[in-house]
Amino acid sequence: MRILHLTDTHLYGDPAARHYGRIDTAAALRGVLARLQGLRDIDAVVHTGDASEDGTVESYRRLHEILDPFAAGLDAPLAVVMGNHDVSTIYGEEIAPGQRVTARQDRVVELPGGGRLVLLDTSVPGAGYGHLEAEQLHWLSDVLAETAPAGTVLALHHPPLIAATPLQRALDLDGLAELGTVLEGSDVRIVLAGHYHHAMTGSIAGIPVHVGPGVANVVDPLTQGADEQALALSGASVIELGDDGPPQVLSAVHPNLGDSLEEVERPVYSFSPEDVSRIVAAAGR
Repeated sequence: MRILHLTDTHLYGDPAARHYGRIDTAAALRGVLARLQGLRDIDAVVHTGDASEDGTVESYRRLHEILDPFAAGLDAPLAVVMGNHDVSTIYGEEIAPGQRVTARQDRVVELPGGGRLVLLDTSVPGAGYGHLEAEQLHWLSDVLAETAPAGTVLALHHPPLIAATPLQRALDLDGLAELGTVLEGSDVRIVLAGHYHHAMTGSIAGIPVHVGPGVANVVDPLTQGADEQALALSGASVIELGDDGPPQVLSAVHPNLGDSLEEVERPVYSFSPEDVSRIVAAAGR
């Protein structure tokens, strides 16, 4: 299996809207796809959430207007996971009904060659952190009880890892032990996630986890000082799962082609510890 992994496009229903007053997120996505025109032999295009910034039908239609032709050109299915900025009920009722209920975008996507994608919706309405209901974990356990010939790729928005920054740690996925129990001994070969806006690796239940860099911006997890910041960059990853051995993950980050200022070195945002506290109070646990 060879998968193109995109994440955190943060599209708007209003084409004039700019992320942090600066980034044309649709142009950022188109810019990433333009750089990927030479890709071949892709079995699936996976978007791991925060597809939309405002959760509107128009933003999701814009997403599919951009991504559907691109995925079709690769002869690959497009799978979209819900993130904390997304509205699962809107996406489920208007765009792509979930496999079980429209309120949760949990689904299985079978791939040519015997592989499969399992999408989990970790979003919590009105919150920034991630959560999986017991019902979702039971559903996942039932799905994984039957193995796929070429294995499974699990995709979700909130990474099953401990984040690198205080803000992201406050908006992390809870219930990692419970999820790990379900994944233990399964045929899941890699877990793909977004949310952090920067590339990161780790593991859960011995399974590799890859967090993709954001399309709308890329967070700098190694910022000096107390502030947390994101830069006017855009990224994407390709994951290759061979017959044997660990996954090969390639990530690339380039200047954001939706940046109205065209200043890569100028942060898109810089959050002080006080800013982080206010965001956590509004969107954290």
